[in-house]
Amino acid sequence: MMKNRTKITISIIVILSIAVLLKNYGCGNSAPKLKAWSSPADEINITGNDITLKLIKKDNQWRINEQEYPGDGDLIESIEKKVRELKLLDLVSEKGFYDKYDLTDETGIVVIVKESGKLLRKLVIGKSGSTNNHSFVRIDDKKEIYLASITKSDFIRSVPDLRDKKIFDVKSPDIKSFSISYAGKNFIFQLNPNKDNIDKADNNIDNNIDDNAEVKNDSPKWICKGYENIILNDSSIDSILAVFSPLKAGEFPEKMVKENLRNKLCTVIIESDDRKIELLIYDKKDQGMNLASSSESEYVFTLGNWQVNKLFIKDLNGLSVKK
Repeated sequence: MMKNRTKITISIIVILSIAVLLKNYGCGNSAPKLKAWSSPADEINITGNDITLKLIKKDNQWRINEQEYPGDGDLIESIEKKVRELKLLDLVSEKGFYDKYDLTDETGIVVIVKESGKLLRKLVIGKSGSTNNHSFVRIDDKKEIYLASITKSDFIRSVPDLRDKKIFDVKSPDIKSFSISYAGKNFIFQLNPNKDNIDKADNNIDNNIDDNAEVKNDSPKWICKGYENIILNDSSIDSILAVFSPLKAGEFPEKMVKENLRNKLCTVIIESDDRKIELLIYDKKDQGMNLASSSESEYVFTLGNWQVNKLFIKDLNGLSVKK
């Protein structure tokens, strides 16, 4: 008799354990699996908590609010992905009580995703659950309240957060020449024609040469016009070129226009096969960073110290090969 009771008790414990495991792994609960859409969204609206964001995709470029600032495509599409792949964990209520969970349009974060004017999903995000990784949500104005693996912080973004910081992107192999004017000096850097000729000669070397023989081309890749006698360090020049690939803004100061900028500090001209890029850096600073403008952007932006310090060249000592 005692053995039978023990077996029954163990069986009950096993069944309850399995039920808990199934629930934790999303099986057997009452939360439906949301269907993800296949066509990419072209409009995302986020409101609530003093946030009003209207993100519209035009000509394959995300734009922000009525100003149509260029947006960071990867960041904005990650927001869409969070809504598209939303996972509901559990049904909390079918009776409303939206105020209790901050799930009204006035108290929650409302995210509306559309494609060609068609509603793909409306999501209202309310209070956090028992963990900071979960929140109470409503879907498409339906009455049910669910617990979901999402948080308000995923959508509390400012316009500066979402703006595309890339001003231009020109790769080192595409650059034919670049010049830097700073502190009364103008340095024009060009590809070394001798380097090209030697490289071509290296490619035509007789194949009968001993495999152990090493052909060295110590000629620098770059020369500075008027200072051809100075041997430039390839790594030092590559460090400068890395600033342009890509050149990213720190911030975009509000209410500043290019036409009003004064006291130019440094001018950089970059030439490639298909374009000529101008970068201007100014003496005035915003939040500790130099103001700048470029032919590749209509906006005033800032650059960090690590960027401008590589461009503020007073002489070639720091760029030359040490003897």
